[in-house]
This record gives sequence, structure tokens and C-alpha cells, in this order.
Amino acid sequence: MTGKDPASELKKLGIRPSKSMGQNFLVDGGIADWIVAQAEIRPHESVLEIGPGLGILTRRLANLTDNLTVVELDRRLADKMNAMPGVHVIQGDILEVTLPELDKVVSNLPYQISSPVTLRLLEHGFSRAVLMFQKEFAEHLVAGPGEPAYSRISVMVGYRAETRILKHVGKGSFYPVPKVDSAVVSIIPRKPDFTILDENHFSETVRILFSHKNRKVRNGIMSEHAALRLDKTQAREIGDILPHNDKRPITLSPAQLAEISNVLVEKGMTFPRS
Repeated sequence: MTGKDPASELKKLGIRPSKSMGQNFLVDGGIADWIVAQAEIRPHESVLEIGPGLGILTRRLANLTDNLTVVELDRRLADKMNAMPGVHVIQGDILEVTLPELDKVVSNLPYQISSPVTLRLLEHGFSRAVLMFQKEFAEHLVAGPGEPAYSRISVMVGYRAETRILKHVGKGSFYPVPKVDSAVVSIIPRKPDFTILDENHFSETVRILFSHKNRKVRNGIMSEHAALRLDKTQAREIGDILPHNDKRPITLSPAQLAEISNVLVEKGMTFPRS
């Protein structure tokens, strides 16, 4: 463990861990050492940590690079990070702040924002991320077509990154102890090996189809006809021309889902934003 009492540290800062902010702090020094080692950080690489908490990862990262940025929403914790030499602190919401150019991302992420943060990081760009997630979310992140955990986030991350669970971490490695276990995931961005005519349209296609992930594609489109501002006849006609229309979305690869989106783009079909 850290060698310090996290409860005492937090009390000195006047902090009562907040569930709404996802404040379950990593306190296992051995796990922290292992996570940082997986990132293979070289001197001078630009590294981002999100939600540094009490700094168990931050101290280790700062020993490896002179270009470390941390983003912390809680001002009291941000002030604590400001006392660390060589650490650039951004106090604010990771979904709203301006990020620097990045090489690596290493974080114990607040579980409530795992999905939007992961997508934002992929849009921003980096070479490698080593991130701690709630175990269930991590399983969704790495799942492939046909697997029970395959979901919308599996598609939206999987088509532009290689993902792999590196290690499972028990709930006892955190303070306060959460109700669930965690997992460390490696994310390495790559370009998709298939064509997407419109990224936003692809995202909306996946959203619509996975709203009815266990129904055939054709039937899913029919079910959404009102939301898509189509009558039933129009929805049926569109469903009939789609590739893979007799398959369920949970069995389709990102490339196959892109085929569906591309046909809709070519036919001039647009989705209202969610």
C-alpha cells in the first residue's frame, strides 16, 4: 500500500470522498508501480493523468518525464498537485479543458465518465494509454462481435484502437473500497482498415442499431421509424436495402456496421442527433 493513511490525508484536505465524482483512490503502491511500467514512458514524453487523486501515480510518472500534465476537477486535490515539482496542473473537467499534445495517458479514471473520456482521448490523439476502469466497463471495451459484453462502446473504441485487458485489480486496492473490481486496459490507437464515409453518421448508426442490439438490423430500423422521422413504409424500404439486414447488431463487426452506415449516407439518409 502507499505507506500513508489515505483517510488522514483526505481529512487534512477537508475532503470526504464523493461518489458522484468517482473518488475511489488507488492506494496500492505495487499496483501503481505496475501500471506506470506498462506505459513504457521515455524521458520528455508528454504524459497525461486524469483524476490524480492523492498522487500515487503522479509521483511515479513525474520521476519518468519532465512533461507531465494532470487534470483534476476537485480544486483541493488540484492545489495538492500544484505543490509537486515538474507537474503541470489543469483544474477543471476533463471533458471541457484544452489538452496538450500527448504521447501517453496513464490514469485511474473516475468510473462515471469512462466512456466519454475514452472517446475524447481517441479523438484528441495519443500513442498509448494505460487506464484503470471498472471491470465490467473494461470487458465491454475489449469485447468483439458475438461476445456477451459486445456493445456500442466496443464498436466506437474498437474500430480505431487495439484494446487489451492487462490486469484485474481487486477492490481492496482502493479507498474507499468500491463495490466492484477494476481492470487495467491498454489502448493503442490505429487507423481503421475500412472506409467510413461520415464519422458522425457512423456513430449515430451504431447508436440506433445498438438500441435494439438483439433484433435484426431491419427490425431495429423499423422500431426507430418515428425517431428517424420516417413512416413505416419508408423505414421498411430502407431496412430492405441495407447490407446484413437479417443479422443482429451484436454479431456485426465495426467494418460491417460501417457498410450499413455508408449505404445510408449514399442514400441521403440522416439521423437526428441524440
